[in-house]
Amino acid sequence: MKITEQHHDNEIIVYTLENNNGMKVEVINVGASIIGVHVPDRDGNFRNVVLQNETIEEYYGNLHLLGATIAPIAGRVKDAEIKVDGQTYALEKNEGPHTLHSGGLGTQNKVWNSEIIEAGDTYKVRFHTKIDGTFPGSPEMAILYSVNDENELKLEYEVDSAGGTAVAPTNHTYFNLNNDPDQTVSNHTVTSDAKQYLKMDEDLIPLSAEPCEGVFDLNEGERFADIFNSDDAQIRIANGGFDHYFLLDSDARFEVYEAKSGRKVSMKTDFPGLVFYTGNNLDGGLPLKGRESKQYMGFCMEAERSAAAQYLDLGFDIVSNGSERWQTVFSFSVEA
Repeated sequence: MKITEQHHDNEIIVYTLENNNGMKVEVINVGASIIGVHVPDRDGNFRNVVLQNETIEEYYGNLHLLGATIAPIAGRVKDAEIKVDGQTYALEKNEGPHTLHSGGLGTQNKVWNSEIIEAGDTYKVRFHTKIDGTFPGSPEMAILYSVNDENELKLEYEVDSAGGTAVAPTNHTYFNLNNDPDQTVSNHTVTSDAKQYLKMDEDLIPLSAEPCEGVFDLNEGERFADIFNSDDAQIRIANGGFDHYFLLDSDARFEVYEAKSGRKVSMKTDFPGLVFYTGNNLDGGLPLKGRESKQYMGFCMEAERSAAAQYLDLGFDIVSNGSERWQTVFSFSVEA
């Protein structure tokens, strides 16, 4: 496995990780973002299977957060308030009365410090930054990227705080496994043995944990097109698709397959769940590299701790003190 780096104007650094099979992953120091994952189809043809902004400079804006590492708290925070050690902290209200993706504190459009590190018999790219001092605990955040010859992309999250804090980072990469650059993900199939998801209100704020039934039962595989066409009230609330948190057991699987190319991406994580988002709010105004932008052009598997754990009994919380470590692995394969 090798890593190369390329320096550009405006403090931008692009790192390229490549394994011995030709799999290539490109990450950038703006937002610690993933901008490329090049993997083969069943005929050995390689393609970038993640959505990428048309230019690297656009990652300073990155309206839809393509590939970005979101911290300190991903997702929606109810009433723009968090509680840490009995004290309430107000966040920026940037989505009605709530906070989305940490508001102005978010790291997704900022330059992270970065370096290539040696770790045993491999090399990794490490991005790190510190959250603004007004945030409780002033946490230091890091994410490490690495690939191996099993065509796995590993994301390792590190959080170190000086005191009590609240952290729920994630990565917001949009995947599209098609070879056709104009094809949406409607022809993909998602499979998971997740047993519960978080039901949401009309502001997309979680209300309760509910059993995965109907369109949320993914055990036998659910075609995206059927999800988009569902008349389930939760699908309609989210603008015609998933934007829901699925709770995962420690050995749970979550995978997406596209039959024509044969590509499959499987996710394993030690986070307690993920937001599965099907690109319901993507639109035609987004300048993408090599693809046409439209609704349902990509999907996200945002492994994270849900901020709803602050007021729902989910078996975990987002409050931390000291050091925290998590990892998410995306495995890429093909089926005949």
